[in-house]
Amino acid sequence: MHSYTSTILLASGLLSLASAVPLQVRSTCGSVPAGTGAQTPLSQPTGITTANACQASCEATNSCLSFVFGMVNNDVECMLFSVAAANVPAQSSQDLIVFDKACTDVPKVVPTTSNPTGANTGSTSGTGATGSTPGTGATTPKPATNAGSGSTNNGAKPAGHKLAVRSQCGGAPTGPSNNKVSPISTPANVNTMAACQAACKKNTSCKSFEFGTAAANGAKVCHMFSVAAAQVPAPAQGQSFVVYDAACSA
Repeated sequence: MHSYTSTILLASGLLSLASAVPLQVRSTCGSVPAGTGAQTPLSQPTGITTANACQASCEATNSCLSFVFGMVNNDVECMLFSVAAANVPAQSSQDLIVFDKACTDVPKVVPTTSNPTGANTGSTSGTGATGSTPGTGATTPKPATNAGSGSTNNGAKPAGHKLAVRSQCGGAPTGPSNNKVSPISTPANVNTMAACQAACKKNTSCKSFEFGTAAANGAKVCHMFSVAAAQVPAPAQGQSFVVYDAACSA
């Protein structure tokens, strides 16, 4: 009898201990919002073209815990929320999906009408191991060579034609860390990305700008650069910036 009572007491103690330890909450990464609250967005940053860039805006906002991204009626939407993704209420379209700020592998693909969330990486189809050959055992015919010319094209593009460089509109800077690029200006009293962009457009030497914090929990700052956004060096430890080319739309 004593042994049975001791077992019951031990089991009760273990149950009490288990209930006192909070379960680890898994992040919501790319689901349709299904919360029942009435939360409204903290902000809806402009110039965002990918879910990854929307995440960078969330990371640059101290009170942001999650974000919603997708394309609706040909408009790309990015909304930042101060609650976890599980608490973000249902949205107007199934093409808007929600992520917690801590999610990894957030899509970097610009959405289209056929891929409104940017989740489809656009990989090619095929039955081969790499999916690059059309069909089982099929081979891609090689282009004919000009006999007697003694040279091959090697994929060279016709002279006089340059590929257009797309502007980088949002996302963390990814330039080389050893790139010694310094801001040409750090305007004072600039507290929003829109104000930072406006300051850059007024400066004829400004080709890109970054907005965010230079230290953990620090004040928001605006840095303007005389180089393209792709050349702005990656942020140092504790910094959180989002970078834009000057040509990005407001």
